[in-house]
Amino acid sequence: MASMLSRRSFAAVLALALSGALAAQTYPRRRPNTGPGDRLDSYKGVAGTFHGKMKDISGKEIVIENEDEQLVSIRRSGKTKFLKDSKPVKPSDIEAGTPLTIEAVEDLDLSIVALTVTVDPPAKK
Repeated sequence: MASMLSRRSFAAVLALALSGALAAQTYPRRRPNTGPGDRLDSYKGVAGTFHGKMKDISGKEIVIENEDEQLVSIRRSGKTKFLKDSKPVKPSDIEAGTPLTIEAVEDLDLSIVALTVTVDPPAKK
């Protein structure tokens, strides 16, 4: 009789555990912040302008040195435009030390991505 009672107790505990596990699989799960008005959307598209002398341009990023002698790395994408005198220019035509103005936005992953890289006109004396 004791073994019969322990089998029933074991079966009851097992049934409760399985029903809980099954309910957890079908219960609607909370999704991460991906809808309108969440934290990531509030940063998307925030614009900024960066000024500095070009140190390096690669296929993935642009590195400039700002007025405080700090290096700033900004990602570039296929949509990044390079301009000189309002005309398109190849990134390889921009020499190191050239003053640049970079208009950028924050991407969904909060990295800074360049939209437009403009070669600044020479300083007037």
